[in-house]
Amino acid sequence: MKRLIYSSFLLLTLTGIFVPSCFAGIVEYDLNINYKTLNITGKNVRAMALNDSVPGPTLRFREGDIARIRFKNSMDVATSVHWHGILLPYRQDGVPYVANPPIEPGETKAFEFPIKQSGTYWFHSHTGLQEQRGVYGSIVITPKEGERVSSDKDEVIVLSDWTNENPNEILRTLKSGSDYYSLKNGTMQSLLGAAKEGALMDVTKRSLMRMPAMDVSDVVYDSFLANGKEETTILAKPGEKVRLRFINSATATYFYLQFAGGPVQIVSADGKDVQPVNVNRFLMAIAETYDLLVTVPENGSYEFRATAQDGSGHTSIFIGSGKRILAPNVPEPNLYKMKMSMNHGAGKKMMNMDSKNAGNERPLSPYKKLRSVGKSTLPEKNPTREVVLTLTGDMERYIWSINGEIISADNVIRIRHGENVKFILINKTMMHHPMHLHGHFFRVLNGQGDYSPLKHTVDVPPLTTQTIEFEADEYNDWFFHCHILYHARAGMARVVSYEDKELDMDLKKIRHKLYKDPWYSTITATAQSHMTDGAAVFSNSKNILSTTWQVGWERVDKTEHDVELAYDRYLNRFFNVFAGVNFTNDYERGIFGMRYLLPFNVDSTVRVDSEGEFRVELEQGLQLTSRFGIFGDVEYDTESKEEWLLGGKYILSKNMALTGQYHSDFGAGAGMEFRY
Repeated sequence: MKRLIYSSFLLLTLTGIFVPSCFAGIVEYDLNINYKTLNITGKNVRAMALNDSVPGPTLRFREGDIARIRFKNSMDVATSVHWHGILLPYRQDGVPYVANPPIEPGETKAFEFPIKQSGTYWFHSHTGLQEQRGVYGSIVITPKEGERVSSDKDEVIVLSDWTNENPNEILRTLKSGSDYYSLKNGTMQSLLGAAKEGALMDVTKRSLMRMPAMDVSDVVYDSFLANGKEETTILAKPGEKVRLRFINSATATYFYLQFAGGPVQIVSADGKDVQPVNVNRFLMAIAETYDLLVTVPENGSYEFRATAQDGSGHTSIFIGSGKRILAPNVPEPNLYKMKMSMNHGAGKKMMNMDSKNAGNERPLSPYKKLRSVGKSTLPEKNPTREVVLTLTGDMERYIWSINGEIISADNVIRIRHGENVKFILINKTMMHHPMHLHGHFFRVLNGQGDYSPLKHTVDVPPLTTQTIEFEADEYNDWFFHCHILYHARAGMARVVSYEDKELDMDLKKIRHKLYKDPWYSTITATAQSHMTDGAAVFSNSKNILSTTWQVGWERVDKTEHDVELAYDRYLNRFFNVFAGVNFTNDYERGIFGMRYLLPFNVDSTVRVDSEGEFRVELEQGLQLTSRFGIFGDVEYDTESKEEWLLGGKYILSKNMALTGQYHSDFGAGAGMEFRY
């Protein structure tokens, strides 16, 4: 009898251990990616859709399920899918060349992983610039015990930015150093604009420090969308509590969130519950998710507005029914004024941009208010590894980097299983960077001590420092990158590699493709009545091949030309060294020299030729209005003595401008400038 009781007890114990895992719910989805024509702003554009939808479908699971997802590529180019914020085996993470090979045309890739968490997440392509073309969707995971904070309605809101322009052309334009997007967006900075804002001293100080003009967003968008629409409605009754699962799947846009019906309550950030906190308006970084609770007011349909950080537009979600009640406008940023102050929570310098109205109406992310529902401390027994990561960039050449280097095989971040890893993120650029770590949650050290919130993406504002830390409880390789898509493509990324395990052979064979440094070309040329000049440049992040020319025919006996072919090695945004050849009417010589950025953003060049002759050149340009600027160039050569020019340019479009100049040798003239 005792033996029977013991056997029964053992059977029940084993059943309790194994049955839940053996009989966990398997939730299956089939996703098909293909081309789809969308017309959002009156122009047909070929997008990329998931199951014929932009955004893709919402994938719903319950904590403890097994996810089984078949992803079919019906396009004629390779693709991929990354499960953003989901904890899973590294070979299921989806990043091409880091965790998986790309999904080739016609191929179906099967993903299967256990659901070990709950909350709001999303998925998107990690190939090229496909995310900009519509490859993203939402994930909702219900906790085993139900939501910690209940609601009457539960809605997913996927925010995105939309452009009619080809994303590859956008990146090429950014790489060319063009100011076209600032002009199109109405944010081109000028001396007249600075004078109107009383900010001439601010601009002078910035220029003295060799800092570029402030920029909130690199790209100008044609529309901003919520669930694929510029405007949407959620029907709800007065008094009902609505849970809004916001996902910022935008490519390059932060959003200010605000509800016309009063404060909102944050109950979850990046899928992790936080102690409920009320806020009026806050900044949502790219790739973050927030669960917000709102109570529907009486008598009206109240707007929940997501406003682009640069003030160029917004998308609206109306909640309720009846007369529409609009959310207040977010003040436009003042790009001229910068305030250096102390961020007492982090003990580091930070930069604020004044709004054009008084008051703290352009707040940052709400991190200081976020408090984990339970202790988030790391195991004290673990050794600690500290990694300093300085976020760096060159806006002129559109190079985005970490510690001054773009992603490469030489700058992998190496960690060990069982360590506590602390990343100190120091932003030395003039832009926000949403930094995302795959496969892990980290603590954001925000002054909440043991209750620091857990996140997978953190905003690092301009000229600030954010510190995050996590337990290294995985193995293999994981991606860490800025989630502004164009910044990641331009180099602001790293592989975080556990030293404990060697890379799988199939990934080892293709990993080099992750570190490819693409080449881009640009041509600028003038056709004027007295001369032509210009430059053709073919470059990647470190190497610059250029041809520059100056040909004049007025006030000289015969047409004179000065053509230079050069190779520059880019060292940093202040300093290049170069070598090449110089052709004129009188000689052909080798040249060697350096280019250096002086205070007030004056470009200087010093060179010596193969005959021992020296040349010094200084160049500067000033934008007087949003479309009109002046420029000057002066050089002294020990052989040909001094030469100078002074000119102006009026921008007509992305590729054309009116130009005129006076040249010391060829006199005055005017014509057109063409840029490609």
